Amino acid sequence: MLLTVAMLANPAAADPSPATDYRMLAGTGSDTTQDVMNGLAEVITIGGNKVIASWDARGSANIKTKATGCDFARPNGSSAGRTALRNSETAGNAIAGCVDFARSSSGTANSPSGSGVWIPFGVDAVSFVINQNSDLPINMPVGQLRNIYRCIMGDIAGTPVQPLLLQAGSGTRQFWNQQMGITDQEIALGDYPCLLPPSQGGTGLDPVQEHDGRMLTGHNDYLLPFSIAQHIAQGNSLPGVEDRRGPSDLGSIGGASPYAAGSTPSNRTLNTNFPFRRDVYNIVPTADLSSSPLSQVFVGSGSLLCQQADVIRRYGFGFAANCGDTSLRANL
Repeated sequence: MLLTVAMLANPAAADPSPATDYRMLAGTGSDTTQDVMNGLAEVITIGGNKVIASWDARGSANIKTKATGCDFARPNGSSAGRTALRNSETAGNAIAGCVDFARSSSGTANSPSGSGVWIPFGVDAVSFVINQNSDLPINMPVGQLRNIYRCIMGDIAGTPVQPLLLQAGSGTRQFWNQQMGITDQEIALGDYPCLLPPSQGGTGLDPVQEHDGRMLTGHNDYLLPFSIAQHIAQGNSLPGVEDRRGPSDLGSIGGASPYAAGSTPSNRTLNTNFPFRRDVYNIVPTADLSSSPLSQVFVGSGSLLCQQADVIRRYGFGFAANCGDTSLRANL
């Protein structure tokens, strides 16, 4: 079978375009990696045909991933994508056979006999954003951020600060909460009232969609986590990438800039040594690991996806040195 990798000439779309362009590999999940996977979907081909159909975390209520059946609620976030993949692998499920891979911005605890494989391809990092007109400091130590998210600090030198949570099921929410040393269980129990909305007995705000800085408009006290790669991609005027940064400025943590040394506003690149860095993944079923075309696209350092380091970097990510590795496994 002829394998080709095209240049990034055609614009990356928010969903496969047209929507009836059913391709061999359908994926859903992470908001963080939706844009880079859209870009990769445009350049990875087998036999001259595009092979990846990656459906955004945001958009219409339902998506249709295959020509027959497969009309279901759009998964929003890493957890929802993983659930969709698990359901797709379950005989008799309403969406059995409808999803081939899941985008994930979070890893997992390794279980060698697991039914899913987390295959890394890029490196991201997460910082905080504030309104560019805010008097909050743009550089904060880790301890200060943790005190804010543990509701110990409600202001910084008299300037109010309101931490925001991301939507449930977000891999970035899970990752950020781990860095802050808090858990969803503790939040639900009311241990951190500034993170719970009044409807749940707290003094905080409703969770917000990840990587959307527009809710900072008019709110100089808001602070929320944001993927650095997403922030970079949204500012790079890439085709199909919606600029949702709003008035947000990315913060430094402990003096570490989110941008690589020498990075300029017109050519931002990720500081891959940033304190809160993480690999990002595509999850595939272990049982399908050696099957084509999934193996050709995702598996090994020579896979079609891992040949696209330049595209991965263009979307704000670092290139994972272990791209295509199949050692990280867990149950779907």
